[in-house]
Amino acid sequence: MGDTTVQALKGISFNLERGDYMSIMGTSGSGKSTLLNILGCLDVPSGGEYFLDGINVAHMNDGQLSAMRRKKFGFIFQSFNLISQLTVLENIEVPLFYQGWTEKMSRERSLFLANQVGLGHRLHHRPTELSGGQRQRVAIARALANEPALIFADEPTGNLDSRTGHEIMQILDDLAAQGRSIILVTHERSIAEHAKRIVQLADGLIASDERI
Repeated sequence: MGDTTVQALKGISFNLERGDYMSIMGTSGSGKSTLLNILGCLDVPSGGEYFLDGINVAHMNDGQLSAMRRKKFGFIFQSFNLISQLTVLENIEVPLFYQGWTEKMSRERSLFLANQVGLGHRLHHRPTELSGGQRQRVAIARALANEPALIFADEPTGNLDSRTGHEIMQILDDLAAQGRSIILVTHERSIAEHAKRIVQLADGLIASDERI
């Protein structure tokens, strides 16, 4: 059993242009998570090539992949992934700490982003004192901290009620309207249709790739 090889993705090929707002759909086991992990430099493909700004990511080592994530990407997760001991401001500042920003610059940037996502009145609260929607707003602000070239949103409304989910999607829509590049992973068609392009995966293959 240990020698069994599972091919999660099979000959997938597509381009993402700067400013694209794309959703990736598919049932469990379709390859969504594997594709997201490769695109987000959390994993490397066992075959094929992945070019990001002309650089072949498939040939990078762990240190180079980590540097790419810090400099190029922002991540928004279904489970928020906030640090419970830190305040709203401090959670937003985390990526800037790893980039070597000064305390003053980090605080100014975090204040700006907290206000941008509507949390100016909750700056010193911790995640346990926030609603699910507020936690996701913190996660969005944190994802924007390093001015990423590409934002990955993995089931960003999965833990939210429909009203709060709509509010979170409105924030992502506004970011896309500002020219942000966003890849949204979801199993819900109504969420996917916020994007301008929907890629449907099935059994590791691209079943459809449509612009709407």
